[in-house]
Formats: sequence, structure tokens, C-alpha cells
Amino acid sequence: MSVQAVNNAMSAMMAQQNRLDGVAERVARWRATDPARGPVPPDLVREVIEARQALRTFEVNAAVLRAADRLTGLLLDELA
Repeated sequence: MSVQAVNNAMSAMMAQQNRLDGVAERVARWRATDPARGPVPPDLVREVIEARQALRTFEVNAAVLRAADRLTGLLLDELA
């Protein structure tokens, strides 16, 4: 169970990193473009919300990894 929890948490953390990369790319692309001829700016409020959600989900999965690490340590201590 612990290995599966680690794999799931790591996959979720990588997905959130990709999500945050997308937010950064959209905002950076808008900032690097001349507003007179460039694309419509992204909805910055939506982008901030997206970034906050990605961060929170990342934090939750990091907590899962810490819990799995503690449980593995306890199991190994009991076996020793």
C-alpha cells in the first residue's frame, strides 16, 4: 500500500507541476507580447486561482508522501 501511495502522490505532484508550468507560460506569453498587436491577455484572476489550486494539491500530495515515509519507517522499525 505504501508504494502505491508514493506512486500516486508523485504522479499527482508532477501533474500539478505541469499545471503550474501552463499558468506561467500563458502569463509570460502575454507579458512578452505587444498588447497592441498581441493576443487577448489571459484572465489573470483565473490564472491565479489555477496556480493556487495547483499549489494546494501539490502540498496535499507532499503530505501523503510524508505519511507514507513515516509508515514505512514504523514498519521497518517493527521488523528490526
